[in-house]
Amino acid sequence: MFDKQLIATSSESLALIEPVPAIADAERALQLLEQHEGFGQWKIIFPGTVLLSPQLAEVYGLAADGAVPLQDMVKLYCAEDRGKLLMLIAQSLQDRRGFRCRLRIERRDGQTRMVETIADLRVRDGRVTELFGLSRDVTADMEAELRNEGRLQLVQDLVGALPAPIVVLDDRLRVMDCSVHWLKAHRFVERREVVGKTLQQLFPETPAEQAAEYEAALKGQTIKTRRTFTSPTTGAPVQFATVIAPWFVSDRKVGGLTMAIGWSEIATVKGAAAAPQVMEGFDGGLLDMLKQVV
Repeated sequence: MFDKQLIATSSESLALIEPVPAIADAERALQLLEQHEGFGQWKIIFPGTVLLSPQLAEVYGLAADGAVPLQDMVKLYCAEDRGKLLMLIAQSLQDRRGFRCRLRIERRDGQTRMVETIADLRVRDGRVTELFGLSRDVTADMEAELRNEGRLQLVQDLVGALPAPIVVLDDRLRVMDCSVHWLKAHRFVERREVVGKTLQQLFPETPAEQAAEYEAALKGQTIKTRRTFTSPTTGAPVQFATVIAPWFVSDRKVGGLTMAIGWSEIATVKGAAAAPQVMEGFDGGLLDMLKQVV
C-alpha cells in the first residue's frame, strides 16, 4: 500500500542561502503549521540523537519527552523505506542539501502510517551541526487519494466500453479516456491520438459559448446543452443533446469533467443501413450514474 505515493527528493539548503528578514515571528509561524497543517518539529544532533516535538512523538507512537537514538528512529520506518531515508540523510550531509520525502513507518502498536518530511541542515564554521525539519502524518490524505484513483480507474474502464460517445477530462480539459464511439464521432481512429491532449489542441476552433460551458462545469455545474455534428448517414448537420458533468476528487474540488453526447448515431460508420434513432428524453442519466461512482 502507498507504494506509488512514496517520494524522495533533494532541495537547496537554506543554510547556503543569504537570509532575508522574516516577515513574521518564526516560532509563531511554526505554531500555525503545527495547529493547522499537522506538522511537528524534529532535529538530529550528530552523531545520532533525535529530538521530537510532542505532536510528532505522538505520530511515531513514542514518549513525548526525552531523546531518541537515531538508529531506533530509523527502525520505525518500513524495511523497504529505511534505505531511502538513510540515503537522503547521507546525501544531505555530503552535498549540503535539504530534502523532502514521504515514507512509511510501522508504529510499535502495529499501525502503518505515511509520514511526510521536509528537512534542512544547519552549518557552522563549514561543518554540519544538525539536521532539522518538519514532519506530519498524511495517511488519511494518501488513502483518500488511492480511493479516488481507484474510482477514476473504474470510470475510465466503464467509459472505454460504453456504446455511446463519452469522454473523461481532467481539470485542465485534457482527455484522460474516451469511448470508441466518441473517437468516431470526432473522426479519430485510436485513443493515442487524443489521450493527454487538451480540447483546445484537438479542437482549436472551439466556439466561445462551448468554452464558457466547460468553464461553468469546472466550477461544479452540470451543463445540459446541444452540440451540432454532421450525421454520417445523412451528411446533414444535426444537434445532439449533450451533458457535461464535473467529477470530484473531494467534496469541494473538481477533478475534471465527463461529457456524454446523447445520440449514438453520430458514432456509426458512414453508410450504415440503419436510419438514425434519436434518444428520446435524454436527461443525462448515464452521467448521474457516473457521478455516483466517482
